[in-house]
Amino acid sequence: MKNFKSLKFLLTTLALVFAFAFSAFAGTAVIQFGDPKVTRDKVFNVACKVKSTDVRLKTADITVQYDPKMIEFIEGTNSEGGAGTVRINGGGVGKSSGTKTLEYQLKFRALYAGTTNISIADQEVTDTTDNLVNVTKLGTSKVTINPSNTQSKNANIATLEFSPGELDRTFDPSILSYNTEVNSDVDSLVISAITEDKDARVNISGNANFQTGMNKVTIDVTAPDGKTKKQYVLNVTKFETGVTNGNTTIANGQRFSSNAYTITIMIKPDDVPIPSGYKKLQYENGSESIEAYGPNNTPANETPEVFLVYGMNQSGDIDFYRYDSKSGEGTIQRYIPEPNSGNFEDLAARYEKLNESYTMVSKRFGILFPVTIILAALVIILIIILIVMIVKGGSSKKPNPYQFDDDDDDDDDDYFSSKPRKITSSNYNSSHSNDTNDFTSNKNNDKDSFSTDIEDLG
Repeated sequence: MKNFKSLKFLLTTLALVFAFAFSAFAGTAVIQFGDPKVTRDKVFNVACKVKSTDVRLKTADITVQYDPKMIEFIEGTNSEGGAGTVRINGGGVGKSSGTKTLEYQLKFRALYAGTTNISIADQEVTDTTDNLVNVTKLGTSKVTINPSNTQSKNANIATLEFSPGELDRTFDPSILSYNTEVNSDVDSLVISAITEDKDARVNISGNANFQTGMNKVTIDVTAPDGKTKKQYVLNVTKFETGVTNGNTTIANGQRFSSNAYTITIMIKPDDVPIPSGYKKLQYENGSESIEAYGPNNTPANETPEVFLVYGMNQSGDIDFYRYDSKSGEGTIQRYIPEPNSGNFEDLAARYEKLNESYTMVSKRFGILFPVTIILAALVIILIIILIVMIVKGGSSKKPNPYQFDDDDDDDDDDYFSSKPRKITSSNYNSSHSNDTNDFTSNKNNDKDSFSTDIEDLG
């Protein structure tokens, strides 16, 4: 029973809440604006209407916002305001109160050519029973301002001043980029940009919440014609620590400038190592002393003509830079470690070791050189002897056993003639007879010779 009573109480409470909500927002409405198109310097009206389809409206409390640089508020129905804000509070035009439409007229003056919006910041609408009306749609007015035929196209800035700091060069309307430096406690600048044409419009952006390093502030100028535009850029360098005096940072160092480069000397953090092969030095530049870095072999109390400094360039890049103090007005380059850069003492020790090895090899080569020459000469001589022997051996040919002298017997030629001689019975007998006679003659001659020898022995 107790749980039933609790549930009944909860349901009753919810019903009352919904009933109150329904009675509080008994009706709905929308807010609409007109979209006027006007000419610069002309006065124009913007219509604001609150419309409902289910209840009769009594009053409206509407706050609208606009760009005071583009349009100027003059007056309106039950309205007041200026400097970018207008509040509408009360009934509408004439007898519109008590009807389903409330109408208000807002009067403005067009200041510059271009487009701008009028929007709702807050609103509250009631019906004739003093109940709140639920506004389901919030409109926006788009104002189009056309330039007049006599409007200027001049978008130049006549003077540019700011605080704290100073420009790095004399201001010139044709030069669009400038540099300045601020201390670590500066988050924004107070900028005064006066245009050559008083009707030109200026818009500044980026001038807030400066971070350490480079900050870009843009100054956009729109000419009175609404079309001609020009942008000036102010590069603001914010230091980590130190105090600035004009363009010189007292605590952090100085500005080093060349024709195409400018760096501001910074204090090197402890966690940033000095480049290998370099050591810390002091460079005296007039009355200021800055921290520099020279080769390890730099004599004490001296600064080389070319040395390194730790600084920041115009783009806000903080790193080591190479500075040549003797080349005309001085040259500045981004320091890039050499591929074989290292400690000069280590390099010197390595050089000594290489030199000793070279000396030892040279001595050994000095001893072996004469021996090598002699051996090479002997090899050449042996090669020459071998070649001569091969040549002579090739010229000694073996005799042909089938070769005969020219005075050989003609008969031999017959036997070894290239054309064999045909043997017949007649030439065979003749040849045989000749051979027999020759044998008999030789036999008699031998016999006579033997007899003569016997007589001589006797």
